[in-house]
Amino acid sequence: MPVKIKNSSPVTFLTVLAAVSATLVTATPAATAVSERSHVAAACGMYRDGDATMYKNCTGAGENIFVTYLLGGNTYFCVPAGESRYVGRWSNVFRVYNRGGC
Repeated sequence: MPVKIKNSSPVTFLTVLAAVSATLVTATPAATAVSERSHVAAACGMYRDGDATMYKNCTGAGENIFVTYLLGGNTYFCVPAGESRYVGRWSNVFRVYNRGGC
C-alpha cells in the first residue's frame, strides 16, 4: 500500500523546526545536570577532577593501589576506607590497579 506524503508550507516547516529547537534547548541543561550528578555519585575508583586524577575508595577497608604513569616511576598508595586520594595529574596517570588491602 503506497503512503501519501503531504507537502507542507514553508511556514509550517519553520514552526515545527522552532518548536523542536526550543524543546532541545530547554531540555539539554536538565539532562546534563542529571548526568553530572550521577557521575559524581558513582565516582568510585579512578576519576578525573579537573586536571587531577583522584582515587576514591568506596569499600569498608583500606585499599592498596598501584598507579602507573606515562612519565616517571610507578607508585603504591594506601587509600583508607571511604576516602579519596590525589594520585597525580590526569595527563600523566595511565592506570590504577587495586592490589588488595593495606
